[in-house]
Amino acid sequence: MTKSYFNRAVLIGVILAGCLTPLRAQDSGALLNVLVRKGILTDQEAEDVRAELTAESHAAVISSVSGGKSTHSLAISGRLQVQYAGLDTDAAGVASTHHLFLRRFYFGAKAGLGANWTANLVYDLAGNGFDKAFIEYLGRAGDTPFAIDVGLRKVNFGLEESTSSGSLDAIERSGATRYFVEGNNGRRLGAGSYRVGLFLEGNPNARGQKADGFFWGAAVTNPERAEGFDGASSAGSSLVNTQAYWADLGYSGSTGVDGTTTYRLGAGVGLLPDQGGRTRAEGSDLTVFNLYGNVAMGGLKFAAEYLSAEVDDGIAPGIDASPWGFWVQPSYAFNESWELVGRYSFTSSDDRGIKVSDGVRSAPASLTGDNLSEYFLGLNYYFLGNDLKLQFGYVHGTAERGGAKESAEGARSQMQVNF
Repeated sequence: MTKSYFNRAVLIGVILAGCLTPLRAQDSGALLNVLVRKGILTDQEAEDVRAELTAESHAAVISSVSGGKSTHSLAISGRLQVQYAGLDTDAAGVASTHHLFLRRFYFGAKAGLGANWTANLVYDLAGNGFDKAFIEYLGRAGDTPFAIDVGLRKVNFGLEESTSSGSLDAIERSGATRYFVEGNNGRRLGAGSYRVGLFLEGNPNARGQKADGFFWGAAVTNPERAEGFDGASSAGSSLVNTQAYWADLGYSGSTGVDGTTTYRLGAGVGLLPDQGGRTRAEGSDLTVFNLYGNVAMGGLKFAAEYLSAEVDDGIAPGIDASPWGFWVQPSYAFNESWELVGRYSFTSSDDRGIKVSDGVRSAPASLTGDNLSEYFLGLNYYFLGNDLKLQFGYVHGTAERGGAKESAEGARSQMQVNF
């Protein structure tokens, strides 16, 4: 059995153990209802018994799946996204994409230990890699809450990238975001997303727009992006035996009657030694910057972001690159079920190079352009909010260099379940 299959088997076993044990409390409900009808128990007594059985069943779950004596709570979670991509291209001799696939298949657990500590683990079985694997301490500095995370998680760079995949209105992230944060392939920068390191969060409730006020973050991480299972435990080399430094600052606020209009503004920077060059080179550094904002007023939402970078030797030895990009995304919810969303994204590689496939996921491509424009128009149907939703969309991407152009376009859809 390979390491990846062993990891999957262990994680699924933990999930099943946690799911089966609480049935005892649920099965007692019918008996309690009978006892109330016969006058043997009052309604309040029955509720007290239900609460006691629930607490006992939770304790049984914890004791059956956790070896830690200090574990006092355990939450199991999952996400399944099934996607279809039907994308055609005008490139000669390049096959179109018409494919159904599992975009994400998450299983996760969050364990509470003591008064302030949690362990967070989310594994993507579809992508064979971690989404989260970190230990967190929650504390307060005066009236301000803070969090310290140690392990693997996303750095605070990129508004879309930091947004949960389960909460994206436009199915996939924009071409600009993908170009800046996804793995370095000689064109994309790999300057964000998953890193192993130490993370400090100031006022995380404001970052999540659960409270008004300033929020900030700082992190010291490995410079390389952690991709797949092995990327979370990579060995050192001349390119990665340094640390990357990240910082961001923002403000969340609300206005209007009862705070019905909410907004957030923020900016961040990352300093990544030896991650510049064409495909990473010792002595070639990478610096990235972003500025973003979002506002929500009733059913109307608007979000936008600007990203830029300085890539030492990013085009060739001795020739630096300064790519930049932006995206804007308005959306409108007609009611609790239907939402319309649109997005425009533009990326300039500054002669480093970009393909349609670098920005539009699953797109067929051959031309290496200098700029990429992307349009998306989508319609979402929410059965149970983000926990159960169906999304449809049309996407069009064009790469251009000089007078040469290449486009890909078509439909994308996704069904999602969160639990």
